[in-house]
Amino acid sequence: MRKIAIFLGIFFIAAPLFCSEKISDYAEQKILQILNPYVVFGLKATEESPLQRLMAWEAEVEHDLPSAAIDLEQERLIFESLFLMEKRHYQYDPKSPEMYKKLKEQFKKNDQWISEHEKEGINRWLYLFTGDMTSCYMMRSIPATLYYGLGVKRLYENAIKVDPSFAYGHINLGIWKYYAPGIFGGGAKKALKHYEAAAKGAKTDKAKYIANLYLSQYWFEKKDMEKCAEFLDKAEECSPGNKELALIRKVNTRGISLFEFNRSESGIDENTDEEEE
Repeated sequence: MRKIAIFLGIFFIAAPLFCSEKISDYAEQKILQILNPYVVFGLKATEESPLQRLMAWEAEVEHDLPSAAIDLEQERLIFESLFLMEKRHYQYDPKSPEMYKKLKEQFKKNDQWISEHEKEGINRWLYLFTGDMTSCYMMRSIPATLYYGLGVKRLYENAIKVDPSFAYGHINLGIWKYYAPGIFGGGAKKALKHYEAAAKGAKTDKAKYIANLYLSQYWFEKKDMEKCAEFLDKAEECSPGNKELALIRKVNTRGISLFEFNRSESGIDENTDEEEE
């Protein structure tokens, strides 16, 4: 039960209100702008904190999106989800009841919208961020993990169907499959294919960094230290001096992989009594 539970765990200038796999160029570029700096936050002294920068971006998007969006309702959901996930790192205790409540409210809102518009096409970012929020939420308990786990897998799979080269979709589906027992479609070799696809399809330093990082840890667990070092070096090329990478190198010297570290830090409360509707 423990093994299964761990994996099944992670304005008024009106734009047209329709559902499409395509979102505005403004939204695409802003998403990448928001995601990329989080690799290097904290490496250099700046006048603003990561949270201050995040709040400034949120205000900017609220102001600019109505006139820029081609699918305003969907693009708003995407940004609501992205900002919530990033605030989780900088503003809230990730395991606080308040944060779990916010995550559930948002992914339920997204799920309903997706179910009502899926025939017209959903953007890959909405699938991805909905999967991410659900994955974070479900780690609160075994019942939540068992209830939502396969749904997370489908969301990541749908993101890749929309864009087969989508690096973030491959990364997250690879993580899911790494922890998943074979009976649920998981396994390390299946995960490896997604990490490799992510590295091949990555278009930003952030995506390249993450893909190479997980490739390094796959080979670490396979005891191939030469390949592990190769991919760790590639990750560092994308984010020189990254503090997270330095920590992972340190953990590896103790014989522990990132996968094992994350497994021990999963935070599932097996005693939580929770019924999912």
